[in-house]
Amino acid sequence: RTEPVETRAAVCECVRRPAPTLKPEYAEALRRVEVDGVSVKDYALEAGITSNNAAVRVFRAREALRKQVSRSCGTCAEHGCLDCTCDAASGHCG
Repeated sequence: RTEPVETRAAVCECVRRPAPTLKPEYAEALRRVEVDGVSVKDYALEAGITSNNAAVRVFRAREALRKQVSRSCGTCAEHGCLDCTCDAASGHCG
């Protein structure tokens, strides 16, 4: 990963909060591929599924997470705000 550690930490916090709301197989796919850096092909072997199935799972997991972050962070998620002090109730940073 090439982004600064501070940016990665902020993004990770925005993702960490809604991650438990994902289906377990989606959360695991994202953890292995996005956090642990395992290739989709290797993740497929670990999970005992085809590479195509793994790729679809990762895609759907990203989409589900994107929706959850958008709900949690509102417009901040759309505009790239990295101040992870979003108020889930109001949908605004601050």
